[in-house]
Amino acid sequence: ILQFIVRSAELSRNDIILEIGAGTGSLTRLIAEKAGHVFAVEMDRKLFEILGETLKDCNNVTSLNKDILKSKHHIHPEIVECVSNYVNTATTTEGDLCIKVISNLPYYISTPVIIDLLQEALPIKLMILTLQLDITNRMVAHPGTKDYGQLSIMTKLFSDVKVLKKLPPDVFWPAPLVDSAIVKMTVNQNKYSDRIRNYQSFQDVIKAIYISRRKTLLNSLLSLCLKGGIEKDAQGLREDLQPILRKVGINPGSRGEELDLEELIELSNEISDYVCSQKDSV
Repeated sequence: ILQFIVRSAELSRNDIILEIGAGTGSLTRLIAEKAGHVFAVEMDRKLFEILGETLKDCNNVTSLNKDILKSKHHIHPEIVECVSNYVNTATTTEGDLCIKVISNLPYYISTPVIIDLLQEALPIKLMILTLQLDITNRMVAHPGTKDYGQLSIMTKLFSDVKVLKKLPPDVFWPAPLVDSAIVKMTVNQNKYSDRIRNYQSFQDVIKAIYISRRKTLLNSLLSLCLKGGIEKDAQGLREDLQPILRKVGINPGSRGEELDLEELIELSNEISDYVCSQKDSV
């Protein structure tokens, strides 16, 4: 499996690797043999000490005893700074440097880490991730299905995902209770940037829709506008929002989980324009 991961990452000496959860360093050593530099992140102190022993003869590895997340919505800034500083000061004679992420992500941090990495300032080009299968199912889910949600949307917004290999529990020790999968994410952080007029508004619309999946789209947007400080009562907002929804071809009684990415972008643009016009008129 380790060799498969290394091959899938298509490593070269121009690659800067952020490895999250380096453990005792078995995979790290294989990566270091082919990559230009590896930033190996391991938060467990005992594992970090073993990692240091494993990598003591590797001169192209920087080991970091830190949690990848500073908070739920932010990659640890010291880790970002370390990678950024290296990229900004390193020299190469053959092409541009390329940042890639390799990780076996624990279930409980998978979603925030993936979303935060996709939104991070680091110009990541590729991620090879080992994840629980239900996480990968959510990443590639289609609108209207039970797995479709914020992770599906953000993944499609910033990347193309391919499931490379499904893994049964017995390939790990200790064996988990669920199946896993290795996925390849080809990242393009500007994939839809020219289509979204206000990224914060896009995020707000997504959050409003998925904080209560069973609400109708009209009610989700109503809650968003009321919290946004628009000085209108609920009935007035309903009367404003219904034609906005119809303008973009969306039934006000539908649920947000039925919308594909293109519809969500168009809707968020219209909501952004509406909110700005209401605040300007005050």
